[in-house]
Amino acid sequence: MAVIIIAIDALEYNLVEEFDCKNLKQEVYGKTDISEFSQPRTMVLWSSFLTGKNKEKEILSLGDKEMWHYRVNVNETFVSKFKNPKVIDLPGFSYDLEQHDKERILLKKFFEEEDKEKIKEEYNKLALEHHKKIKKEFEKALKENHDLIIAYFSVVDVIGHLNFGNKTLMKILYKEMDEIARKARELGKTVLVISDHGMKAIGKFGDHSDYGFWSLNRKIDLGKPKLTEFKDIILKKLKEDN
Repeated sequence: MAVIIIAIDALEYNLVEEFDCKNLKQEVYGKTDISEFSQPRTMVLWSSFLTGKNKEKEILSLGDKEMWHYRVNVNETFVSKFKNPKVIDLPGFSYDLEQHDKERILLKKFFEEEDKEKIKEEYNKLALEHHKKIKKEFEKALKENHDLIIAYFSVVDVIGHLNFGNKTLMKILYKEMDEIARKARELGKTVLVISDHGMKAIGKFGDHSDYGFWSLNRKIDLGKPKLTEFKDIILKKLKEDN
């Protein structure tokens, strides 16, 4: 039996509750503790999740631009303990750097140029097109013989940065992620939903919050686990029981 990990950037606990996303909440769910990190940075958090080690000092020392090129050694990660893993677009492992660069350019343009609505429309379109690509790849992987699938979905984070105050749009995105979780849950395999951090409102915009989200379709109460504890949780509580 496989372990399926749905890695959702910036999935916010309070919005999962507000929009009653039952498939994201699963049987047990809660917040993660990311207080060991000085900044809730995406590349740092996912690399630390994979390795079970705090990678903040190592990654931030590379600088803002170069850190996006960072890749963990697979032998440091829990991925290496599976026979036929599939890792889709995960920061620190298999991230689409070209996509990220396009998003950063548009985000910078939004705050520097006058035609903000046009830029935001282009930005949102770029994020949604990438999401469709990742969703298709994930659904294909679900039909294949993998003992571990990790699919990283960035759309909630990317669109949330400029649209967090648009509750209608955010609800659509959360319901979309809830439907993706439903399809994974239907397979009867172990499903972990995990975020690196959440998102808080800064006016109409969104910024990273200082906790994340987790859920399982198995009744294992993890309390408020550290992100760096998930390597052992996956290998000792999820993989071994499958």
